[in-house]
Amino acid sequence: MSSIRNELVSDAINKAYLLMDYDKKYESVKQTILNDESLTHDKKLEAINIISKNFNGFKILDDEGTKIKCENSQEECLAKLYCEHCARNYLKTHFSKWTS
Repeated sequence: MSSIRNELVSDAINKAYLLMDYDKKYESVKQTILNDESLTHDKKLEAINIISKNFNGFKILDDEGTKIKCENSQEECLAKLYCEHCARNYLKTHFSKWTS
């Protein structure tokens, strides 16, 4: 992936955000990136990876979106890449081991 030019990926993401349909936020941005002929397949994958992380963060911050059930905790969570409940519990469990 080192050959991916970050400028093109960033430009594609910015263009996708500008053109997005707010009713179908993520899918709209993803489709715009997939349709961008200036990007190679690897650059498209990198851009989709970046927007996936961003949208997961936005969903949690805004407490908005469709919830899914985590396979580990059985809790409903908003993020698709990770379960915010599992992440919180992990941090609580390991907090005493942190050093500064």
